[in-house]
Amino acid sequence: MSVGFLGVIVCAALSVVGCGKSDWMEGELEVYPVSGVVTFSGQQIPDATLVLHPVIPQADGKPFYSPRAIVGQDGAFEFTTYRKGDGAPPGKYNVSFSWLGPLEGLDEDEQDLLPEQMLQRLTRPETSGISITVKEGVNELDEITLK
Repeated sequence: MSVGFLGVIVCAALSVVGCGKSDWMEGELEVYPVSGVVTFSGQQIPDATLVLHPVIPQADGKPFYSPRAIVGQDGAFEFTTYRKGDGAPPGKYNVSFSWLGPLEGLDEDEQDLLPEQMLQRLTRPETSGISITVKEGVNELDEITLK
C-alpha cells in the first residue's frame, strides 16, 4: 500500500510541475529573432540598453514584456523578450536608448552612480525618432546610427 501511495504522490507532483510550466509557456507571444548594430556619434556604445515599445499596444489580453537588448563591445545587439536572444513579437515599435558608458570592471553600486550619457530625446520612445518593424522570421536590422 505504501508503494501505491508513493506513486500517487509522485504523479501528483509531476502533474503540478508540468502544469505550471505549460501554463507559463502557453501565455507567451510568438517571438522572432531581432539583431543589429548601433553606434552613437560614430562610436561604439558597449553596455547600452535598447528597449522596444509597441506603437499599437497588445489587445489580446496576454501580458506584454518589453523586449530589451544590451549592446556588445562590437556594437552588436540581439533582443530578448522571454529568454536570452529569443527576439520580439511581430509589430511596429519605437525604440528608446540608455547608456551609462562602458560598465566593464564596475560593480552594481558604482554603476548606480553613473549619469545617463545618452541624449535625453533618445531615452524616450516618443522622441527618439527610431522605429523598427519586427516580422515573422529572422530580422536583421540596418545599422542604427544615433546622433
